[in-house]
Amino acid sequence: MRRITGAFLGVIMVGSAMGGLAGAGTANAWPSRVFVSPTGSARGADVSCRTAGFRSINLAISKVATHGTVIVCPGTYHTQAVVTRPMSLIGRGAIINAAGQKPVIRKLPGGSGIVVLHTRDVQIMGFRVIRAGFDAILVALSRHVLVSHNVLKHNGDVGVDFNGTSFSRASHNVSKFNNGGGFLVADDIGPTTGNIISWNVASHNPGGCGVIIAGHSKFGVRDNWIAHNWLVENGTLPKRAGAGVVIATEVPGETVAGNTVLDNEIFRNGIAGVTIHAHARGQNLNGNRIIGNTIGRNNVVGDPIQLSPPFRHIKDLRTTGILVGAASHVHVWIRGNHIFRNFYGIFLAGLVSAHLHHNHFHNVRVPVRVVP
Repeated sequence: MRRITGAFLGVIMVGSAMGGLAGAGTANAWPSRVFVSPTGSARGADVSCRTAGFRSINLAISKVATHGTVIVCPGTYHTQAVVTRPMSLIGRGAIINAAGQKPVIRKLPGGSGIVVLHTRDVQIMGFRVIRAGFDAILVALSRHVLVSHNVLKHNGDVGVDFNGTSFSRASHNVSKFNNGGGFLVADDIGPTTGNIISWNVASHNPGGCGVIIAGHSKFGVRDNWIAHNWLVENGTLPKRAGAGVVIATEVPGETVAGNTVLDNEIFRNGIAGVTIHAHARGQNLNGNRIIGNTIGRNNVVGDPIQLSPPFRHIKDLRTTGILVGAASHVHVWIRGNHIFRNFYGIFLAGLVSAHLHHNHFHNVRVPVRVVP
C-alpha cells in the first residue's frame, strides 16, 4: 500500500505547466468553449477541431471562461494538464503522454497526466493518459469533480487519485497496467469523504490494489462508496501484493470508517478480494460495509497481514474471498456476498466483530474462519 505522508506538503505551481493562469481574474471576458489540436493556431476561428485556436492544453485552460469547456482534439500531447478553477476538460481521441513531466506538488516522485488542484465543479472526460511518473489523474484539495470515460494505462502510480478531495466521482474509467494500482482514495493533504468509485475497470495493475481506501495521515477517510466495479488480477507481485478492494491504514489514531464496498465483481487478485487491515492499536476502521459483491478466487499470492503484537504471526496463505485483520477493535458488516472457489470464504483475524448475514458460498472449503 502506497504511503506518501508529507509528500503533498508545500504546493507549488510549475510555470511551464500552468500556461499563464495568473490572468484568471479576467475569465468572464474569455470564450465559453475553446479547441485544442496539434495543428491549432492563434489565427484559427476556434469553432471546431479543424479550426482549433490552441496547440497547448494548458494555454487553452488559461484562456477559457470559468465554467467553460476545453475540447482536446485527436492527437498526442506531451504535457501535464493542470486545472485550478471550475471547467470541463473533454478529450476527443486525445492522448496525454506525461513521460518526464515535473511534479506540480513538491516531493512527489513524478508528474501526472492531469491534475485538478484546489478547485471544484470540474469534469475530466474522454482522455487516454499514459506514462505519467505518478498518477494518471490526480484530484487534490477539490470538491465535486467528475472523472469519467478515461483510459489510464502504464502510469507510475494509480489511474485516479482522490486526495484531500470530497463528493467527487470516478465513473466508467479503465485503469490497467499501472504500477501502484487502479484507484486511490486517501487523505495525505486533507479530509476525504463522500466520494464514489463506480462502474470502472481496474485490472492487471501489478503493484497495487484495484481500489485503495487508505488512511495516510489523521485527516480521515470516511463514507466513500466503491460500487459496481470490475476488479481483476491486481497486486500480483509477491512483494507488492494487493486486493480487489483494500480498506487500510498503518497510521496510529487514523480513521478509515463508514465506507461501503457494494456489488463489485472481484477475481484473481494477489490478496483477498476485499481486505480490511487495521495494522495497529488505536485506529478507527469501524462501520465499513461489504455488501452484495461477487467474489471468486483471490489471495493468489498470500497475505502476511502484518498486524502489530500480539497478532504479528497471523498470516493467510490460502485463497480467500474476504479478509478482515485488526489490531484495533473493528466492527464491520459483511452481507449478501457471493463467494466461490476459495479455501476460506471469510477470514477474520484479531480484534474483529463482524455482522455476517446472508452470504452465499460455493466450492469453499471453510466458509468462515475466525483467528482470535
